[in-house]
Amino acid sequence: MKKDVFSFSFLNSRISSEIIEKNEQFFGYFLGPGLVYMMLNSVGGTYLIQFYTDVLSISGNILTVMPLISKLISGIMIIVVGRMIDNTQTTQGKARPWLLISGVLLSACGVLLYIVPQTDYSVQIAWLLVSYNLFFSLAFPVYSLSHVLLVPLSTRNTKQRDKLAMLSATGTAIIPGILVTFVMPLVAKTIGVGIATQKRWISVMCIFSTAALPAVMTEYYFTKERITDQTTNSAQPVTVSLGCQIKACFQDRYLVMILLCNMIIHLCNAFSNNSMLYYCNWVVANSVDSGAFNQILINVIGQFPMGPGIVMLLHLVRKYGKQNVTVIGFLIASIGALTVLMSGDNLIGILVGLFIKSFGCLPAYVMTAFLAEALDHIECNNGFRCDGFAVSANSIGQNVITGLSQSIFLLGLNKFGYITPEATSQTIIQPNAIQSFFCWCFAGLPMIGYAAIAILIFFYRTEKGRTSVPEA
Repeated sequence: MKKDVFSFSFLNSRISSEIIEKNEQFFGYFLGPGLVYMMLNSVGGTYLIQFYTDVLSISGNILTVMPLISKLISGIMIIVVGRMIDNTQTTQGKARPWLLISGVLLSACGVLLYIVPQTDYSVQIAWLLVSYNLFFSLAFPVYSLSHVLLVPLSTRNTKQRDKLAMLSATGTAIIPGILVTFVMPLVAKTIGVGIATQKRWISVMCIFSTAALPAVMTEYYFTKERITDQTTNSAQPVTVSLGCQIKACFQDRYLVMILLCNMIIHLCNAFSNNSMLYYCNWVVANSVDSGAFNQILINVIGQFPMGPGIVMLLHLVRKYGKQNVTVIGFLIASIGALTVLMSGDNLIGILVGLFIKSFGCLPAYVMTAFLAEALDHIECNNGFRCDGFAVSANSIGQNVITGLSQSIFLLGLNKFGYITPEATSQTIIQPNAIQSFFCWCFAGLPMIGYAAIAILIFFYRTEKGRTSVPEA
């Protein structure tokens, strides 16, 4: 291979073994991605919506339309980036170079989200539109596509890949979960709401944003693209047209099923995450101050099954197979969500339902392994890989869902009469309509979505009936 900009030795992976080792598992697939998603959840999640509504006091159609505009732009960018990844040939692979670039983009664009100038309203709206699109339409897609490809490109050994998929999904849940559970509710309560608190928001969010770069570098240096190395060394790289990749991907029913499942999971998570803060503050409680403790309780119960659950999940997957465990798990999750929905403002009932739901959702951590299996299946049937386009399609679906869910949620805030608090201690009895809206966003939609995933995976049969690709 010709030398390229990534040929410098200081950019080399710290992983040289042809088998997956413990430092690669921990730093590359657990800690690194977990720290990145900690930044993403704090900077670009629910607290960004709260910053817009309760600090900048921005409301109306702009907050409804902005996510949709962003997702249209990001849809185009995702296809472009996916194609660029497929055509990238460097000594560091095809996905890892873009992963490194994304660290700089995430840090810079995350800062821009919050340093909104206190000036004319039209200038603020323009700043919001530009900064929001830079973060969600450029920085995040570059990271997301390259990150998702690391498990499929790591090895052909399905057992090792299943373990990496679970580690990566666990890291991106537990580490951000600790932040959301214990830190952010107290931080949000301390820095407060209202325009006078903007400087405090900027200080806190700039710290989280700049942390993205070292987090991404950790993931970059402790991963290795073994399948890319095999393909590059075994034959002259072949460029496959986008049309051929699209045809190969959407004719593969296994990939289509996994894309649908990922979209549903993302839809449920998006509505649940967007509404959780409001659900805790205004359904279970009646002020920001009293809701902060509820957030901690709900997050603790939601995160608790992950530790022992992941160990149990790995054992169950090895014994019964991914398909069976996933079907049963999501049926249990649907029952848990129904329990939450029927509990109203009864905190005990809510916590019991959340525990059941969280336990049942554990098989979501093997979805990347399903995706990797589907990509291998496409390679078997067509003689070429479609990694870049496949993860682009996956990411486009998730981005459309994210934009749609944010727009629907923000539209609901406007249409159902959400009352914006003027202080964290202010007691407000929100209208019944908005409380019901929060309940259905937090638990009702996940109840339906989890049942749909169980039905889809029930008909997934690659573990029993596909031609295998030679393992690395």
